[in-house]
Amino acid sequence: MDLPQYFVDIATELERKSQAIRRDFATHRGAAGSNREVLIGNVLRDYLPRGFGIDTGLITSADGQFSNQADLIVTDASWNAPFYPSSTNRIWLAEAVYMLIEVKTSLTPTELADAIAKCRRFKALPRHYSEAPVPPRLTESLFCIWSYEAPSSETLKTNLLAALNGVPRAEQPDFVIVPGKLVASNGHYREISALGQEGSSFRRDLETKYGRNLERMSYDPVQVDECGPDSLLVWFIWVLSWLKRAGSRNSELLRYLPQGKVWGRRLSVSVMTGFSRSGFPR
Repeated sequence: MDLPQYFVDIATELERKSQAIRRDFATHRGAAGSNREVLIGNVLRDYLPRGFGIDTGLITSADGQFSNQADLIVTDASWNAPFYPSSTNRIWLAEAVYMLIEVKTSLTPTELADAIAKCRRFKALPRHYSEAPVPPRLTESLFCIWSYEAPSSETLKTNLLAALNGVPRAEQPDFVIVPGKLVASNGHYREISALGQEGSSFRRDLETKYGRNLERMSYDPVQVDECGPDSLLVWFIWVLSWLKRAGSRNSELLRYLPQGKVWGRRLSVSVMTGFSRSGFPR
């Protein structure tokens, strides 16, 4: 089987359908955008392992904060389900989410700024993972900007560097993908790919050479790779490599419960007593 050509065919078909939507919904940009998101969601459902769910909706954290409405969300489908599951605006707990994908028609400086603002809001959500059954090995969540069009690679990199100026690494997008053209990596993913995961042999070798904090280790914070028709396959391989190291994810639901609330009365042999959040098994 010719795997690279197989993914080239997927990207080509995705582009063909996208252009048809753009043509037929030329006067209805909102509907065109929604239909294009559906196309990408279908590709992810078809080719990500079945343990990963693809959805849309809002993401909330234990302190009551919310993300913006997410175009596409990649979740741990084995251990999580959304709230308001029958609604068009489902709510996901932050701990359930591996990646948020923002879909853009083009990558103008204005669109980049909009996506980065949504990324910062999403990445700033606090997360409290349950330790059962397996704690995540990578606790961050990814943010990907998926676009159907882009300027030249040089212009995109210049615009990305300008848009990310002053944005903490932890709040930066991890990927920009334009199928059929390029993949860019930055933020958390770029750091992990350049410096290695904590405890890995690659990381230990770098620490031996440059010191524990790797302060002398420099790397390009925005990497843009012109992979042409292979861009989609390259992106899939990179995302899967990260997902494999993230482990299963689920929420510590006690974090979402109000402090001090008495939930009922617990019967004992001689007396009834109230129990609060601390009374739930851990």
